[in-house]
Amino acid sequence: MNALPLRPAAALLSRKALKHNLKTIRECIRKNSNLHRPDAEMMAVVKADAYGHDLQRVLPELEKNGIKFFAVASLAEGLEARKLSRKARILVLGGTLEWSIEAARLAEKNRLEVAINDLRALKYFLNHTKLLIHLKLDTGMNRLGIKPNEWSQAIAMIRNSKRSLEGLFTHFATYDDLVFYRQSMLFEEAVRWFFSAGIFPNSIHSENSAALFSKNKIKKGILSEVTNLVRPGLAIYGYYNLGMSPDPKLKMRLAPVLELVSEVGLLKQIEKSEGVSYGHLYKSLKSHSIGIVPLGYADGLSKTYAKDLQPEWRSSSDRKKGVLNICGAICMDMVMVRAKSGRLNTHDRVVFWGRFRNSLLENRIVEPYELNLRIAKRIPRIWVP
Repeated sequence: MNALPLRPAAALLSRKALKHNLKTIRECIRKNSNLHRPDAEMMAVVKADAYGHDLQRVLPELEKNGIKFFAVASLAEGLEARKLSRKARILVLGGTLEWSIEAARLAEKNRLEVAINDLRALKYFLNHTKLLIHLKLDTGMNRLGIKPNEWSQAIAMIRNSKRSLEGLFTHFATYDDLVFYRQSMLFEEAVRWFFSAGIFPNSIHSENSAALFSKNKIKKGILSEVTNLVRPGLAIYGYYNLGMSPDPKLKMRLAPVLELVSEVGLLKQIEKSEGVSYGHLYKSLKSHSIGIVPLGYADGLSKTYAKDLQPEWRSSSDRKKGVLNICGAICMDMVMVRAKSGRLNTHDRVVFWGRFRNSLLENRIVEPYELNLRIAKRIPRIWVP
């Protein structure tokens, strides 16, 4: 933490872990190719500030590792991504639902690709011939996209406009059950339907991280021949979906890119029966020392899971020393910790989550998305090797 003398708290991003995850995803693309071609490319999902990892740092690093296509949630995110790369392809997925003339012009000016999520948007964007459009089909998520009873109307509109589709896609609600099977089969039927109508999109995509790593045995069909993009998001940052176990066919496992790290800034001796922090939710059973750590709920820690949070304890040289317990209520800017055994020292590292077993995730107390998305902007994101 020597690089942060003003406040020793940071989200450390590992280049090694990111490269490892991309390699793992590419291995999965080659081996689990029932819903895509084995040579399919990645459309990296970097919405929500790259899942809390910091878009400004993550997008250029992904480009260095061969990613050329990115997906964001809204026009504002698309414009931010374009500032970071003049050559990348960027798809605005759906956060921009009401498109004004000004918004469409901004998308066109910045060479953003647009997801079409309903018939009204399709009608609107068929007139914007300089924009590349991806038509989303609702196969069962029941959120965004054209429902099956509207597909024939959409096909007629596209054919009458004499425009081509850049992409055709859907989004899965589950990854390991009958719903997933039905959605994938319905999307396959839709692709055949569009092809038979003479509409051949340049890109076809459906799989998010969960679907990509799914062990559900789906029979190979036309999707395995024509789907040329996959859309990993969570997996890029090193996490499987809750309840998902790694596929034994894959040689490698995903590794979290981000570690939320602070250090013990002050030691305080607590006597038997003394309380700690607001409300004295913790009272000591014996005399012991506690460490004051300058990171709190304003930085992304949650009071709701404080009793289940077990940060990893490391020496100032980053050698693992054990596990820490939270003592009492998490404060806005601080948290108090104690060692289960051993002696705390000032400048010992406290790693709240990262590349070690996480009881919050293992016990399904919180989803992996939420951990890093809730880290405040005032916590700097810093690349480490």
